[in-house]
Amino acid sequence: MKKEFKAPDFQENDLELRVEDGEVCIYATKSGLQALSDFCVKLINKPDIGHIHLEDYEILTPSSLQGVIAIFEKQ
Repeated sequence: MKKEFKAPDFQENDLELRVEDGEVCIYATKSGLQALSDFCVKLINKPDIGHIHLEDYEILTPSSLQGVIAIFEKQ
């Protein structure tokens, strides 16, 4: 039996990362998705940064897992 879905609480921040049923889930408000997109563009434009820890920014909800976005060259 699948457990009941618990909607994210976006009262404090705009992005929530979860693992549910073996899937990585990204839940966000419009501004949360924009911020995630901005982080990706930053890595694309400055790949020498290497990675961004999302918990270093005030974007994740209190219930969110921590997360990292990283860029690698294709081998």
